[in-house]
Amino acid sequence: MIKVYLAVKPLAKWVWQLLVAIIFSGGLVLPGLATQAAAPSVAQRGDGLDRSLLSVNNCGNGDKGDTHFTLAATGDTFPHKNIQDEAEVKGYDYLFEKVQPFLKAADLAYTNFDGAMLEGSPLTGYPLFNFSPKLATALKKAGIGLVSTANNHIMDRTPRGLDATLAVLQQAGIAQHGTVSSTATNQPRPIYLPLQLSRDGVSIKVAFLSFSWGTNGNPDPYDQVNLLWATNNYGSQGNLRQAVLEAIAKARSEADFVVVAAHWGYEYEFYPAAAQIEGAAKMAAAGADVILGAQSHTLQPVDLLENNGRKTLVIYSLANFIAAQSFNQATKFSDTSVIFYVGLTRHSNGTVGVSGYQYLPTIMTDNDTRPAPLPAEGFGSVMEHVRLEMRDFKGLRQLNPAPAVLDKRVEVCPTYTFPKEAPDQKIGGDFAQYFATLGSGEIAHPLAESVAMLGYPISGPVQEPSGDCQRITSVLYTERARLEWQPEAAWPFRVVGTQLGTQVYQKKYKLKEVSRRQDIEGEAISNPRFKAFYQSYGGLSMFGYPISPELTEIEASNGKKKTVQYFERARFELVEGAAESANPLYKVQLGALGREYSGIEGQCVQTATGGVVGNWLKQESKIASQQNSSQADKPAILLAGALNGKNWQNRLMVLMLGFGTISLEIFQHYHRRKRKYRTAAEIKP
Repeated sequence: MIKVYLAVKPLAKWVWQLLVAIIFSGGLVLPGLATQAAAPSVAQRGDGLDRSLLSVNNCGNGDKGDTHFTLAATGDTFPHKNIQDEAEVKGYDYLFEKVQPFLKAADLAYTNFDGAMLEGSPLTGYPLFNFSPKLATALKKAGIGLVSTANNHIMDRTPRGLDATLAVLQQAGIAQHGTVSSTATNQPRPIYLPLQLSRDGVSIKVAFLSFSWGTNGNPDPYDQVNLLWATNNYGSQGNLRQAVLEAIAKARSEADFVVVAAHWGYEYEFYPAAAQIEGAAKMAAAGADVILGAQSHTLQPVDLLENNGRKTLVIYSLANFIAAQSFNQATKFSDTSVIFYVGLTRHSNGTVGVSGYQYLPTIMTDNDTRPAPLPAEGFGSVMEHVRLEMRDFKGLRQLNPAPAVLDKRVEVCPTYTFPKEAPDQKIGGDFAQYFATLGSGEIAHPLAESVAMLGYPISGPVQEPSGDCQRITSVLYTERARLEWQPEAAWPFRVVGTQLGTQVYQKKYKLKEVSRRQDIEGEAISNPRFKAFYQSYGGLSMFGYPISPELTEIEASNGKKKTVQYFERARFELVEGAAESANPLYKVQLGALGREYSGIEGQCVQTATGGVVGNWLKQESKIASQQNSSQADKPAILLAGALNGKNWQNRLMVLMLGFGTISLEIFQHYHRRKRKYRTAAEIKP
């Protein structure tokens, strides 16, 4: 064992408090809902739609200039007769009471309005739906502000019923696209519906378009319904109309964000038909950012398509929002759906794109009359099915079904703040997703666990060189890590930790280089507690390889020995006297390397003499000089005061500047303690 005397800070009191909180409260899971639903065992489809979808996360670097919006989307609204009868007795608001808070937690909420509202005509269910106009009023009150009217039941009461439906929707204040009035068919058809979302003084223009495979054979003599395929035959779907692609392209050229509602596919199928997959690819290439599918009456998967760097989020079917089809629930999950939350982001550079998705599983309740959040317990097979279709096997993106824990807004890209522990710092963007999942991108961890692993943020995001000194990137400092953002990388590899363990270990032990101990299943990690911790909390992707043997170091603050081992991105420290708990978190703590790290300048100053990193180093040198010079009005006074003063840092800084050089040690001192971190906008290219 090697004995080294070091001056390091003792473990902060808040870590122990957090660990106690985990023991007694179970922790707070972020951002998803932890349940016991097992990851499904699935066959491997060639199209990948039965595999976990991680790459959709695109929350950015947490730039303060980014503004996030949320669209809540639901499936088919076509209440059968038993639902209508219940609403006539209890009121139509009754139908949406249990989901209203979740609809209102978005900037805009959408549904597919699958039927007619012809007042004076009898209320009917399948096969020819006619609803009371009170349904539209209740939808609006519940939070729905946008509907698609291009679907197979919209002509159930002939053109007269469609005209009446459009008038009722307009009177209720609900926007629509997909059909036109019979009196307007000779006029120019609206190519898309323009919408504006605004938040914190920032707006985006959304174009909404809607199309249907057909109208169940019901005549459409005035061509009121927007058709999707070349034929309106249910059994012969395929071959997108050129007019559809042209409309999407037109919307793309005039709007920031394009949403397409497609009523397509075949009933009670868990996966899309080949025609849907091909159609989605063509619509994405034409300019769609989001494609919201419906028709199948059961959920179909989410997917992410890419075209020249632009991402399109597709959900092939949103199933039924409100309908009475419990007869098929056992085999086809026709009473099960989701409220699907789509994240939209206007980035600080002006671009707008999809940032990701979350979802709330729902199920028809109260004798098949109204939707409600799916309970966390007692519906294991249903939960497993929903997560399979959402391609989120661990439930990371799943919302908690309890309204009491629902924030006023559902944020697809959350921001974490710590008012007491780090009041001036926050974690947003992809850094927040990394923080919540500890780099896995798939499994949510309790907040206390994330803090124990990474520590609280101490600065950032800031613009600094990457760990390889090849470029400038966004960096978030926490007490135990330096996290780098790599925008070109796929999630979850977009955020990586700088090898702080390597840097601190080399400096403390005066080593020119270190070697990886690659036998991680063997003797590379000899302490069983260290090995258990390593295996439980991320392993190679989180900590890197071990680079030292087990060591003994001394805490300068109390003179006590501690057992440690260095890894590329961490230092494991044995918690002496820890209770024999099944959780390795209570037996090992991570060293506060973020506070011990001397700075990226020490890594890059020897290798980066030009280019963007070299220019960054020159700017940092200039900042250090200006900060030191600002302490006096004149250089001569500064020189005299510094050379005669007792502050050795100022004296050495002035002497080095006098010879036209920069003292790395002093530069690092000022970098860590004096200068203010700057945003991306403040860094010159």
